[in-house]
Amino acid sequence: MSTAAHCAVTKCKITVYNKPPGVTFHSCPTNNDMRTKWLQALKNKCSILDWSKSKICSRHFENKYFDSQRRLSENAIPNIFYDVAPQSAMNNSPLTKPKTKVDKILGKMTQTEIIADVKNCRSRLKEPNVDNYVSDTLKCKNDTPLEVRLWLEIKKQEHLNARLTQQISQNKKHIDMLQKNLDRSTQSKREMQQNIDNMKYIVKCLQEKHATLEEQIEILTAVEAR
Repeated sequence: MSTAAHCAVTKCKITVYNKPPGVTFHSCPTNNDMRTKWLQALKNKCSILDWSKSKICSRHFENKYFDSQRRLSENAIPNIFYDVAPQSAMNNSPLTKPKTKVDKILGKMTQTEIIADVKNCRSRLKEPNVDNYVSDTLKCKNDTPLEVRLWLEIKKQEHLNARLTQQISQNKKHIDMLQKNLDRSTQSKREMQQNIDNMKYIVKCLQEKHATLEEQIEILTAVEAR
């Protein structure tokens, strides 16, 4: 794997292929002063550090070095490392929490499989009486049992999935229609360009000599036959 594809910190296992959401990669600084500071911070932390190719992931920078758009400031220095960072620094770092067993399993399932599993689980549940606990605006009362709350959330999710599926289908139809219009427009453009080329050819022929009426008819006939 190339040096640009993984974090240069030796004990960091983050790569461009497995990075969690929100984790970004950052190039080494070009400023000599900042390079010196990075060298001091990364001493004994990187087995290989290529200034032109190596990347450091955002897990090794404190939150104070990022703006609201998660852009790294020019004076940022990597200072969070798992073997030396105190607990307080770890708590303030943009590290992603370890995934639970459920998260790992869900991460391996496709959206279709998850939806099918939810429907399968719902089919085995007895639908509770929600009328006494849910208002006309689908708000649960304070004494609403957890079972009813969960059932309502599932119903909302199923309804949302159905609407999204319908929207995707409509978008696909719109895309197909736009593609057909684009194809027709492209064909029309080609025909228009052909007509322009024909007219240019006629003008060129007429400019090269003063053609008689018979010669003009002969030129036009030749153009139409092209």
